[in-house]
Amino acid sequence: MTVPSAAPTPDAPPPPRSAWIARTWDRIPTGWFAGILTAVFLGGTAAFGGLAQAAVPPILELEPGETHVNEQFALTVERAVLIDELPEAGITVGPGQRVLAVVLTAENVWDRALASESSGGLSAGVRVTELADAPPAAIARFDDTTFSPYLQPRVPAELVVTWAVDRNALAEGDEIEIVLRDLSLREGALVVAGEYWESPVAAATMTLEVTDVGAGADAEGDEG
Repeated sequence: MTVPSAAPTPDAPPPPRSAWIARTWDRIPTGWFAGILTAVFLGGTAAFGGLAQAAVPPILELEPGETHVNEQFALTVERAVLIDELPEAGITVGPGQRVLAVVLTAENVWDRALASESSGGLSAGVRVTELADAPPAAIARFDDTTFSPYLQPRVPAELVVTWAVDRNALAEGDEIEIVLRDLSLREGALVVAGEYWESPVAAATMTLEVTDVGAGADAEGDEG
């Protein structure tokens, strides 16, 4: 007797699309979510004319000795000095150059130590208009000449911030404009982890009169 062959088993139905999407979503690292959502948001706002422009706060005009406070530092700029050389402050000048030194007091108002010389530290927040966007060549403590000091929270430090300038660029009695810039705190998500300071924006200015001390007090004392 012929046994009828078994009926073919139908193929299992494909999983619903929602299940496939869920499995794919589970494989995406959670750190990418913020970037994906940001891209979607910006794409949506572009269709409606983009983000509204935030109001830009006015740049404060300070006098020497007045304090500017931001989220990193309380900065009090005191004076500007022109000197032949100042290796004690960590700066070396070439032929035909002198040192412009700005003396200021900086107090770290954040909750962690901050570098004086880094892209997110004090050196990013101080500029001289006459020197364009040149960062300081060196920063040292005034009291013990420590180079590139870290600034501890709530401990004021008097600092010497220096640039190398052409010998004839400045003279006794010239005025320079100091620009103090505020940085914004960011938290890394996609590539850079942790918190960091970036995007300096001019927040305050002041005018200083330059004092030319020639070769410096030590040289004058030796001659006497």
